[in-house]
Amino acid sequence: MTGADESLGATLAATGQATTIDSGQVELRPPPPGAGTPVDKEIVKRALFPRRGGPVRIGRFTVLGQVGRGAMGVVYACYDDLLDRKVAVKLLKHTAAGDPSAAQVRLLREAQALARLDHPNVVTIHDVGTFEDRVYLAMEFVDGQTLGAWLTAAPRTWRDILAVVIAAGEGLAAAHAKGLVHRDIKPDNIMVGGDGRVRLMDFGLARAEASAAPPGELAGAAVTTALTHTGAIMGTPAFMAPEQFLGEPVDARSDQFALCATAWEALYGQRPFAGDDLTDLMASVTAGVIAPPPRARAPQWLRKVLERGLSRDPAARFADTRALLQALRADPTRRRRTLAAVAGALGLASAGVGAARLAEQRTLAGCEAAASAVLADWDEPARAALLQAFVATGAAHAAATFARTAPWLDRWATSWHDVADAACRAHRLDAAWDGEQYARAVDCLAEARGNFVALVGELRRVDAASLTEATSAAAALAAPELCADPAHLRERPMLRFDQREQVLAVRERLARAGSLAAAGRYAEGLPVAREARHAAAAVGWPALVAQAELRAAALAEQTGAYADAEAGLLRAVAAAREARSARLALQASTELVYVVGYRGSRLAEGKVWGEAARTQLALLAGAHPLEQADLDSNLAGLAYVGGDLGEAARLYARVLAAREAALGEQHPRVADSVNNLAGVRYATGAIDEAARLFARSLAIYEQVYGEAHPQVATTLNNISLVHEALGTYDQAIAALTRALAIREATFGPEHALVATSLCNLALVYEATGVYDEAARLFLRALAIQEKAFGLDHPMVADTLHNLATVRYDTHDHAESARLLRRALAIYERRLGPHHPSTVASVAGLGQVLTATGAPEEALKLFARALASQEQVLGPDHPSLAHSLLGRAEALTALGRAAEAVPALERALAIREASQVQPEELAEARFALARALWDGGDRPRARALAEQAATTYPEAPGTAAARAKVRDWLASHPAP
Repeated sequence: MTGADESLGATLAATGQATTIDSGQVELRPPPPGAGTPVDKEIVKRALFPRRGGPVRIGRFTVLGQVGRGAMGVVYACYDDLLDRKVAVKLLKHTAAGDPSAAQVRLLREAQALARLDHPNVVTIHDVGTFEDRVYLAMEFVDGQTLGAWLTAAPRTWRDILAVVIAAGEGLAAAHAKGLVHRDIKPDNIMVGGDGRVRLMDFGLARAEASAAPPGELAGAAVTTALTHTGAIMGTPAFMAPEQFLGEPVDARSDQFALCATAWEALYGQRPFAGDDLTDLMASVTAGVIAPPPRARAPQWLRKVLERGLSRDPAARFADTRALLQALRADPTRRRRTLAAVAGALGLASAGVGAARLAEQRTLAGCEAAASAVLADWDEPARAALLQAFVATGAAHAAATFARTAPWLDRWATSWHDVADAACRAHRLDAAWDGEQYARAVDCLAEARGNFVALVGELRRVDAASLTEATSAAAALAAPELCADPAHLRERPMLRFDQREQVLAVRERLARAGSLAAAGRYAEGLPVAREARHAAAAVGWPALVAQAELRAAALAEQTGAYADAEAGLLRAVAAAREARSARLALQASTELVYVVGYRGSRLAEGKVWGEAARTQLALLAGAHPLEQADLDSNLAGLAYVGGDLGEAARLYARVLAAREAALGEQHPRVADSVNNLAGVRYATGAIDEAARLFARSLAIYEQVYGEAHPQVATTLNNISLVHEALGTYDQAIAALTRALAIREATFGPEHALVATSLCNLALVYEATGVYDEAARLFLRALAIQEKAFGLDHPMVADTLHNLATVRYDTHDHAESARLLRRALAIYERRLGPHHPSTVASVAGLGQVLTATGAPEEALKLFARALASQEQVLGPDHPSLAHSLLGRAEALTALGRAAEAVPALERALAIREASQVQPEELAEARFALARALWDGGDRPRARALAEQAATTYPEAPGTAAARAKVRDWLASHPAP
C-alpha cells in the first residue's frame, strides 16, 4: 500500500459534431440523409422508445453517443465494460465497390497492424474487430484540442509550436519504423491533449480506405506493406507532397513533407504553397514554389529546415523523419550564443559602447556556457546511443519505452540548464545571491547532474527485464528546481573544500547505486551502496555519511533485508543530527515509519518515528508539500495495518491532493497515490469508488509507461479485486489473465512476479469453486517461488497457506494441515511468532484441527493467535474476528456452546465497527445466530440469520454459504 483521448477524441474537437453527455442523457443529432449506420438507427430507436431493451453495443463497448462523422466512417463515444473506461470507437464504412469481404479482410489486417503501434505520441488503439460486417477500432478517448484549435486558443511562441511539431514527429518516426505511412498529416490530425501530450491520429486509415478501392485504381497500397509503395491520390491537398499529386510512389518522405507543411502553417499563419483552387495549388506544389512567409515569427534557421523538408524532390528532403527531428532540435543559437555574445560585445565596444555593457555580455556568455554543460550529457548522439541500447535488448516494446523515457530526460536537462543559468545570473549579474548561496547552488547542481549522468549511463546497460523500469527511473529524478530554492540551499550542508575530491568520489558511487535501484537492479546496487557507505565513513563528513546510510538502507529494504535497513536508518538519523540537517533527519525518520511500523508490524514504534519526522519537518523553512506527502503516505500505511481505515483514507486523500498540485495529474507518483486510496476504499466496501480510482490509476500508468508495463499488470490485479467483490468473476479472470500475459512477456515464465499473478488468478478460481484449476495454478506458482527464493521464504509460505485453503475447501484436511504446518514453520523462522502472517497460519491450522476432531488442540492455537493479535494490533482489529469465530467453532465442537456466545458477540461487534466485506459480516451474524438458537434466544437468532441471508452478496463465491443460511432458516422456523 505504501511508497508506493484520439483520432477520435480529437474528432470531438475537429468536426464540431460533439454530442453533449450529461447525467447519462445523450443529445442526439440526426445523421445526414442516407448516412446512418446500424448503430445510429438503434440509438435513435432507444431515444424514441426508452423501454426498448438494453444499451446499444459495438462488441463489448456500450455506445454513449455519436461524436463525429467523416469520409472514413462514424465515431462513437463508448464505455469499455471490461476495463471501466471511456473510449472512442470508429466504425469504418463499407467500400463503394469491389469485393466487400476481401476489402473487410484488408481493413481488418491494416487496423490490426496499427493496433501494434505503441507510442505515446500516437493515439492508442485498444481493440480491433468487426461489427455487422464493418471493421471497428476502439481507441483512447483524448480530452483536448486539435493543433488548429490549440493555436487559436491562446498566444503561442514559436518554441511552443515547435515542441508540438517535434512530439508529433516522434510518433510519426515510430510509425515509419514499423513500416507504416500516414498519408494525411495535417493540423486536424494532430491532437494536443489536456494533459499536454501530443498525439498523432487517424494513422493509416486513409491508406486503409485506398487499399479497398475498386478495380482500376493503383494497387499495392496496404499500410502493412513496405514504406515505399504506389497508391491512389489520397490526403488533404494543402499538405500533400508533389508525388501524391502526381500519383507517384509515396513513402515516409511524403509524410515528412506534410509535417513540414503543417509546421509552416502553424508558425507563419499561412500555408507554404499558394493556390486559389486545386489546379493552382497542384501547380505550385509540383513546381516547388514556396510563398514567402508574411512575417518573421520564427528564426531563419528553422525556416531553412522546413524548406528542405518541403523540397519538390523527395531525395532532397531529410533522409528520414528522425533526421528531420534532429534538425528541428538543433537550435544553432544555443551553440553560438557564447561566441555571438562575445563577438557582439566586441563589436559594440569598438563602436563606443561602454565597458559595463561589454562585461554584461561576457557574463551572460559565461553563464550560458556553464549552463550548457548538461547539453553535452544529453545531446543527439547520447539519445541515439540510448535508443540503440534499448533496441539491443530485443524487447518488443523497446522503441516505445524510449519514446516514453526520453521526454522525461529532455525536460530534466532543460530544467537543469535553466536553473544553472538563472543561478549564475542571480550571483554574477544581478548580485541577488551572495557567494555562499551561489556556491551551495553550484554544488547542488553538480550533485544533481552526477545523478543524471549516472542514470543515463545505467540505462545504456539495460536488459529486457530492467528496461521496464526505464521510464519510472527517469520520472523519479529529483527536480533541479530545488537547487534554485533559497530555503533548500540554506539548509544544505556546506561542502568543505579540503574534502572535495573524496566527497565527489563517494557521490559518484552513490549516484551509481541510486541508478541501479531506479533501474530495479537492487541486488547489484546494494554492494555499491555499502562500498559508498564505508567510503563516506572514512571521509567523516556527517552529511555525506547520512546520505550514504540512507541509500544503503533503501536498497536493503528493497532486497528484503529489513533488519539491515532499520539499522542503517538509525545510523542515518544520528549522522543527520550531527550534521544539523533537518532535511536528512526527516528523510530517515520518514523511512523508519515504513520499515519499522509497516514492514515490521511494530505500529507503536512506527508512530513514534512519525512524530520525530513531523518535528524535523517543522524545522524546515517554508512549505514542503512533497516531503509532507511522503510522511503522510507512510503514516497512512500504518493506519491501514492497524485497522483505522478512516484515517488511512483521510491521509491517502491528502497525499493525492498534494502530489497532484506539485507534480500534475498525470505523474506516476500521483497514480501510486490513487492506487493506495483505491485500496483503502476497497477495504471499506466502497467498491464503486475503488473501481473508479483503480481505473484512473490504470489510465495514468498506461499513458506514462505503455499498456504492456508491469505496473499496468499490478493495477489490473487490483481491478480484479473489485470484480471479485462485485461478483463479476469473468471480468476478474480477464484482467488477471492480461496481467499474467504482461508479466510472462516481460520477465519470462519462471519469474517471481509471474508466480504472484498465478496466485491471484488461483484465488479467483477458488472463490468460484473451480478448485482443481486453483490448485494447479498454486502448485505452478509454488514451484516458481521455491526456485526463485528457496524453500524457506515468506512468499513460499504465502502460497502454501493459500493452497492449504483449497485443500480444506475440498475436504482434504490432512494435506491442508501438512501445508499449514510447513507455512507456519517458515513464518516463525523468518517473520517471528507475532507477525500477522504467522498468526493467520496459526488460526488456519486451528480451523483444520477442529474439522478433524481435535478441538482441544485447536483451542490452544486460537488462544495463541488472539494473544498475538491483541498485542500487535490492539483489541478491536478486524483480524481478531476470524480467530474469535474459530475459537467459538472449537468450543461448540466440545459441547460448550454457551462459552462460544461471548466470542461470537465480540467478533460481530468488531466486524460491524470495521467496515469489512459484506460476506464477513454475514458469516459472523450466522455463526452467532446458530449459537443463540442452541442457547434458547431463538427470536434474536432468527433475526440475525435473516440479516445474514440478505447481507451475503449475490455472487458465485457465496452461493454455498447463502444456501446454508436458507436451509437453516427453513429448518428453524420462528418460535
